[in-house]
Amino acid sequence: MTLNVNFTFDEKSYRHYMNGFLSVLHCHHYLCLTTKTAMDFKEINGLQILQETAEDTMRPVFEEYFKKNDVTTVKDKLLVGMRYYAVMGLGKMKATANEQGGEVVLARSHVDQGWLKRWGRNSQPVNFFTRGYIAAMFAAAVGKPARSFAVHEMEAIATGNDYSRFKVHTNN
Repeated sequence: MTLNVNFTFDEKSYRHYMNGFLSVLHCHHYLCLTTKTAMDFKEINGLQILQETAEDTMRPVFEEYFKKNDVTTVKDKLLVGMRYYAVMGLGKMKATANEQGGEVVLARSHVDQGWLKRWGRNSQPVNFFTRGYIAAMFAAAVGKPARSFAVHEMEAIATGNDYSRFKVHTNN
């Protein structure tokens, strides 16, 4: 499946858009610095805020794409999420899923690569943005509301693994 993406630029506001959604172009340190800041604010749930913000931001992008491009199957909806991840420069993702959850593997990760370049290996996974992204992708694919899926990073490139692996299950 090829993703239909229309990038536009507003000459007056200097804003970039992807399929009509305001988008931010970033360097390889942006998300790892955002993650580090969220980690530094653990006492006010910084990591949860980061993860939920990613989920709430990506969900409408997916749903609008499904509607405009007549994407109806769970498999194709997940493919849209995987393709968007690559188009946005976030990495290379492969997902297997059903209505109860599944697994996601990242062969490449923008967040992890930025983290490694900035601070080196970490003792634990750091890709909270992608956790939220995956939660949105799964919920949108099966038509469940936000916060329907819990995502746990089981292995991470930032910890020295060759890939990152996430387990996904429904929140009951």
